[in-house]
Amino acid sequence: MEPIAVTVRGEGRWVLIHRCTNCGRLRLNKTAGDDNVLLLMRLAALPLTMPFVPFAAEPPLNGSNGNGTKPRKPRARKKAATDASPA
Repeated sequence: MEPIAVTVRGEGRWVLIHRCTNCGRLRLNKTAGDDNVLLLMRLAALPLTMPFVPFAAEPPLNGSNGNGTKPRKPRARKKAATDASPA
């Protein structure tokens, strides 16, 4: 069994969540008075270090668009032709 998380039950009682290394079964165990508080806090803060929303990939640093070519410059727009010219 390995501890994977901490949860809080009624009356502020901390409970360790353990996962069996063989079958993956989850078990809940109450914390004891002699448990290492620092390790419990580290375990409780673990989800904060792993965001559930994946970050977008950063653009390449060399200025390419990902397929090895440089991005194109946008074309200049053509001016609309007018039939009447100023006189």
